[in-house]
Amino acid sequence: MISRRSFLKLSGLAAVATGAGFGTGSILADGESRRFAMHAFVPDDDRLVRDMLHMFAAELPSGYGMPVIDADTHWSGVIRSALRRNTLSMGSDHGSGQVRVRMQPLGDPIRGDILLTDDRKRIYDPKGDFTTALQTLRSSLKAGEARYMISAEYMETAMLSSLFSSGSVLVVENDRGIIDRITLSGRNRRLDVTGAQGRTGVTITDAGVHVHEASCRHGLCRNAGVASRPGDVIACAPNRVLLRIERA
Repeated sequence: MISRRSFLKLSGLAAVATGAGFGTGSILADGESRRFAMHAFVPDDDRLVRDMLHMFAAELPSGYGMPVIDADTHWSGVIRSALRRNTLSMGSDHGSGQVRVRMQPLGDPIRGDILLTDDRKRIYDPKGDFTTALQTLRSSLKAGEARYMISAEYMETAMLSSLFSSGSVLVVENDRGIIDRITLSGRNRRLDVTGAQGRTGVTITDAGVHVHEASCRHGLCRNAGVASRPGDVIACAPNRVLLRIERA
């Protein structure tokens, strides 16, 4: 998926052997993948958003469809420009998945950050897994006040399963991987998700999923509202917890 070769080219750090590329050995090797995503809290800064999306776009296969973008007019233009096909020369040569990008304003500004996840079923640790290029991007994000949350995801879906799927599931992830997949059937329940900084309390109702208790300082996930549609994401960067809705 995200390859060492791609990020060496992208970051301009080809002369740096240690710490360059996407991972430090624990990241996926090159090859097929079905899903990878970046979720970031970003400032009102076109350049930083483009930098993040260029890293994401570098790994997109040539066969994916037109990206589905959920953002206002300005950000739709920025996102579409960053994902233009002429920028996608470093990814794999084929693919049949779809790209979805969603950009949502935050109620109150918080410290910027970024989460990465893929088919290894885990959220990568910035200290142990991020490379020079990603550390530089993360430092730039953390230096400013985030005004938006952006989620960029590539997912390959089997044709038959997409034709006949119905209903939705909640996928719960922390830095150890996917810890639960819960069918959203309308039955109310609560669960606790343990993260890097403590506990995240999650409530599931017939209206959707929301965080009722957060151990992180800014509590953004608690104020993120209800996730109810496939593609909706609630992310907590300090606690490294992701809640995302997928089709069953």
